[in-house]
Amino acid sequence: MSEIEIIKAFAGLKDPRRRAGQRHNLPLSLALFTLAIAAGNKGFLAIGDWISSYREPLIDLFQPPKNRLPSYSTVRRALLHVDYEDYSVCLSKFFNVQPNTGETVGLDGKVLKGS
Repeated sequence: MSEIEIIKAFAGLKDPRRRAGQRHNLPLSLALFTLAIAAGNKGFLAIGDWISSYREPLIDLFQPPKNRLPSYSTVRRALLHVDYEDYSVCLSKFFNVQPNTGETVGLDGKVLKGS
């Protein structure tokens, strides 16, 4: 696996998944999820389509073991078990975002739903 900064950003996260049957490591799954969301994909099927569409460039970039990328369901399962606070801390460090104490973001239902 290549030493890309976004992979390093998630390397310290505890992987809550069982070791049996794991093909893809957590940092790779989180990196692909983060990049897919940054590319404007909403939902796991769209993320899976994005991973499939850019399969060769992503393999060249990340150099995963056996040239295999996780599917959308693997990314989804990894996200279901990850600690979101730890993920957000890693993400804020990666993007060098320092939230102020007590800072909140005001969103309404239409923004959250995307309409």
